[in-house]
Amino acid sequence: MEQQQVINGAEAQARDRLLDAAEELFCENGFDKTSVRELTAAARCNIAAVNYHFGSKGRLYIEMFRRQMQRMLEKNKRIIEQVLSREDVTLEDFIRALVSEHFRAMEASDSKLAVMKLMVREVLNQHIAKDEILGDMMGEFFGMIAEGFRRFCPELGARDMQMLIFGLDALVIHPVLFFDMYQEVVPDLTIDDVIEHTVRFASAGIRWRAKGDH
Repeated sequence: MEQQQVINGAEAQARDRLLDAAEELFCENGFDKTSVRELTAAARCNIAAVNYHFGSKGRLYIEMFRRQMQRMLEKNKRIIEQVLSREDVTLEDFIRALVSEHFRAMEASDSKLAVMKLMVREVLNQHIAKDEILGDMMGEFFGMIAEGFRRFCPELGARDMQMLIFGLDALVIHPVLFFDMYQEVVPDLTIDDVIEHTVRFASAGIRWRAKGDH
């Protein structure tokens, strides 16, 4: 039993090293220009490891995105739970907690940002199917956001809630993808500027929608 646990642990480590290598090499060179030999060399695995753990280079590519999405959603879930546990929390606090993690990744040149940018490009160009990556993860995440919105604006209907979540998602994704272009137009633009603008803009829109007198 102990020997089997050691083997399973070693296999899990090898799998993780392949995923780490995939994030680095695929984001740097693209899918077509990254070979299985390069991936296994970077992961310190034998040449058969990709097929053994994932079935193919293509499946490794998909799992790379899925792992990053799963990590992101789990972290956001913890953030949401933490901020909503406060009695004095405001709608602005909630939105700030939701968006800051993504924007701070730009500031830190976080590796997950490169993976997310690559994933968006691949989905938009229809090189990979979004359902293969996201599955039901986004539905669960959007449900968590909706519960948070209901705490501050219980009068919001289900349809309004969906549209507001889509709108907030767009407010985050576009700056994440194109922040460099923003800075070309506004050279002194900072991450804090983007966060606070997003918080003010989104909270005003949510409260306006919740009034229902339009």
